[in-house]
Amino acid sequence: MLEVVFNDSAKGSMKQAKNYNSDAMLSGAIGYVGEKPTQKELKKMFEGKAIGGNPRDVVCIGFNLDIGDISDEVDSPQRKAEFVRVFNSVSFEDSEVEQYFETLREDLDKVYTAAVAGKTIRVWKSNAPFSACGYAFLCNALTDIDCKINVVQLPEYTETAENTIQTWTDWAEVGPGHFYKYLPLEREVSNTEKQMQSFIWCELKTENAPIRAFVNGKLMSVPEDFYDHILIRNIPENDFTMGQLIGAALGKYPCGVGDGWYALRIKKMIAENKLEVVVDDKDPSNPYGKVLRKL
Repeated sequence: MLEVVFNDSAKGSMKQAKNYNSDAMLSGAIGYVGEKPTQKELKKMFEGKAIGGNPRDVVCIGFNLDIGDISDEVDSPQRKAEFVRVFNSVSFEDSEVEQYFETLREDLDKVYTAAVAGKTIRVWKSNAPFSACGYAFLCNALTDIDCKINVVQLPEYTETAENTIQTWTDWAEVGPGHFYKYLPLEREVSNTEKQMQSFIWCELKTENAPIRAFVNGKLMSVPEDFYDHILIRNIPENDFTMGQLIGAALGKYPCGVGDGWYALRIKKMIAENKLEVVVDDKDPSNPYGKVLRKL
C-alpha cells in the first residue's frame, strides 16, 4: 500500500508511523522545556502503535497547490517561481529548489507506478487548502487509470481520554504513534467521487486564481486578499514584530494557511503604507524579526 500525504512534515510523521515503537522513542534522546517530565508522563507522551508497512511506501504531493499559478504542470517554472516568492523570507539556492521539486516529482512518479501496478493508494486528506487541492489534483492525475484509492479524512476534532477535545488542521499535527487511531475512518473512493474531484481541479485550473481556499465545505478560487482580514484584526496598537502578527493569525485561526503566505501579505501592507517598518531586521537570523507599526 502506498501512503500519500500533502506536506513534508506529514511525510516524516507517516514514515515513523509505519514502524512506530514507543519503547524505542523513550530510549532515544529527549529534549524538554521546563520541568523534567516523570517517566509515567513520558510514557504517556510517546504511547502509540504502528500502522505497519514500509516507510519507503510514503510519498508527498507537496506542491502547495492552494497558492499561485496552477495553469501549467505542477513542477513547471511558474510553480517553482511561486515557491520562491512565497517562501522568500528564507534564502534558497537554485539547486535547493530544483532538488525539492525533483523529490516531489519522484514521489508523484511513484504514485503513477503504484496505480498502474494495481497497488492500493491510501490518501491522508484534511480540509487544509493545500491538502484539499492536492487531493483534487491527485484524482485528476489518476482519472484515466483504473486503480483503487482509499482515503482517510482527518476529522474536525477528536475526543481524548481526558474528556477534552483536540482539534487538528492537518495530518502534520498528528503524532506518528497516533495515526493508527484513524484507520477505522478509511474508505474506498468511488469512481463518481474521483471524477467529481477531477472536475473540481479542472475548474480551479481554468479559473487560475491567486489562491484557493476551503470555504463552507467547498474548495474554491478566492482573491489574494482573502485572508487579509485575519491579519488586520490582529494588528496590535503598539509596535510588534512580523513574527508576532503571523503567530497570532496562525494560532487564532488555524485554517491551513502557512506563515509564508501571511508574511507575503504583510509585506504587501508595508508597500501600501498600511504598516510602517520601525526596525528592519533586528535579528538577521529571524526572517520575521522586522518591528512594525500600524499607520
